[in-house]
Amino acid sequence: MKTIKLYDENAYIREFEAEVISCEKSGKYYAVTLDKTAFFPEGGGQKSDKGTLSGVKVCDVEEKDGEIIHYTQELLSGTVKGEIYWDARFDRMQNHSGEHLVSGLIHKYTGADNVSFSLTDGECTLAFNTAIGDELIEKVEREANRIVFENRKIKCYYPSAEELKTLEYRSKLELTENVRLVKIEGADLCACCAPHCKSTAEIGLIKIISKENYKAGGTKLFIACGMRALEHHKMLLTQVKDISHLLCAKIEKTAAAVERLKNEKEKCEYELVGLKRKNIEKAVESISPSEENIIITCEFNGDDLRLFADKLKTKVKGIVLVLEGDDNGGYRYVLTSGNTDISPIVKPANTALNGRGGGRDNMARGNYSAKFADIKNYFENL
Repeated sequence: MKTIKLYDENAYIREFEAEVISCEKSGKYYAVTLDKTAFFPEGGGQKSDKGTLSGVKVCDVEEKDGEIIHYTQELLSGTVKGEIYWDARFDRMQNHSGEHLVSGLIHKYTGADNVSFSLTDGECTLAFNTAIGDELIEKVEREANRIVFENRKIKCYYPSAEELKTLEYRSKLELTENVRLVKIEGADLCACCAPHCKSTAEIGLIKIISKENYKAGGTKLFIACGMRALEHHKMLLTQVKDISHLLCAKIEKTAAAVERLKNEKEKCEYELVGLKRKNIEKAVESISPSEENIIITCEFNGDDLRLFADKLKTKVKGIVLVLEGDDNGGYRYVLTSGNTDISPIVKPANTALNGRGGGRDNMARGNYSAKFADIKNYFENL
C-alpha cells in the first residue's frame, strides 16, 4: 500500500491523523508506515522532516517503493496524531524554493545544469556543470531578490502526460510519468518532489554566500535564504563590530583601518629583517676564523639559521654545523662548507643521529633527534 503524501497536496499541514499500517523493529528504531503522512522523506538532496507521532519522536523518514517509513523510538499502533517540527520544515521550504529561483536564473543566463543539491540543517549548496563568474553571481542574486519582493506565485502541480510533452523544465533525471513540477511564475519550471513556499515573498532574503570549484570546470554555490540569511547577516555584523572595536575604528572604516594595520605590519617586518641580518653579521664577526670543523648552537631559526651558516662558512676551512634546539626536543641543523664536499656526510650522519633531511648546493638542512654531546662527538670524530 502506497502512503498518501499529504505534504504533496499541502506543504503547510503541520498536524494530521493517520492509521498505523505496520510497525516493526529496525535496528535501534521502529519502522512505522502510515496510511497517510505529512512527513517529507529524505530525498533529492534534502533531509527529511522531524516531528512526533502521538508524542513519540520521529528521528528519520525515508521512502521505499511508494511507502514512507517513519523511524521512531517507540512502538506505535492504531490511530496516531502527527506533528511536524514546523520551524525546520519552513526553513527548508524557504531555502529549497530559493535554490530553485537561483538555479533557474543561472540556467536562464548560461544554460548550465544544476547537477547537485544538498539541503541540511546547517547548509544549502547547489552545483553547476560550468564556471560561474562573480559578476553573474551578483546579477543573479539581485534579480532573485527582486523576484522575492514582487511576491510571485509558486505553484506545485502534476501536469498531464500530454501537457508535459509541451513543457520545457529543468530536471536532473529523465522523467516520463508522475512528474511533479514547481513553477515560479515567470522565472523557473523544475521537477521536484519537495514542499515549497506558496509565493516568492515567503522565501525572504536570498544571499549567495560563497562559491568554490566543483569537479571538471563546474561551480558550487553556498546560499542562505530567509531566516538563514538573516542569521548569516547577524554573524557577519557581529564580526565587523568586534573588528571595529579592536581597531578603534567606525564600522564603515574598518577596511581602511585594516589596510593601515597591514601596511604597518609590513613595515615592521621589513625592519625586523634588517635587525635580524645585523644580529647574524655580529654573531659571525664574534667567531674567530678556523682551519678546523666548527659545531655551534644558536637561537636563529628558519632562513636565519641557513643564512648564519652560509656566512659562517667563509671563515671556516672545514665543515660548519649550526644547531638550534635542545636535548629534549631535538635540534634543527644546517650543515655546509665552503671547501669540503658534504654530500658523503649527510646520510651517514642522519642515520647515526636519528636525523632526517638533505639539500643541494653543498648545504643540507634537517633535524637530529639526539643529544648535543652525541652530535658533537660524532662530528669531531669524522
